[in-house]
Amino acid sequence: MPCAKTFLAMLLGFGLSFFPGASHPSAAGPVQGNMLCTGTEKLIFGATTTSGKMVCLCASADFTNKKGYLQYRFGRPGRVELEYPADQSVGSQRLFYYAHYTRYQREWASVRFKNKEYNYRIYYSYDGEAGRPTVEYGLNVYLGEGDKGTNFTLRRNSVVGALQELEGAIQCDREDALADCP
Repeated sequence: MPCAKTFLAMLLGFGLSFFPGASHPSAAGPVQGNMLCTGTEKLIFGATTTSGKMVCLCASADFTNKKGYLQYRFGRPGRVELEYPADQSVGSQRLFYYAHYTRYQREWASVRFKNKEYNYRIYYSYDGEAGRPTVEYGLNVYLGEGDKGTNFTLRRNSVVGALQELEGAIQCDREDALADCP
């Protein structure tokens, strides 16, 4: 499986910043709970993959659609493997896209961003139509417009925050057929 691990590392980290030491993000402040945001940041959404790595959307305390920053982080406390964007630029919310769809017994929310030719999508899905209701959280990382990629299941019992908090703060995802864009 070394080839699969190498491919996965390349897929997840292509063009993103790697942090070899344990200095980030805790250098900027303490880790918030078990997630990767610092104590001065707002945790918008966080969850753990089945392999124990964390997926987080962290924002500055003053984050709105016009000010502050939004940043995606992946890794473990004290060892963030990648961030997007690589710096905490004001206006980074223009790099993320939000989709939301809801009707009776059904809801879908997602946040998408693109880094070079890789697409990332964090999503939430609720389906109460077919018998027992199901809730699913996940992360998809895929190359270009194709089907080559990796899907990560996020543990439901580890979820903190909600993707829906980003509605109106980042642009609507016109590429998502389910998005209800104005």
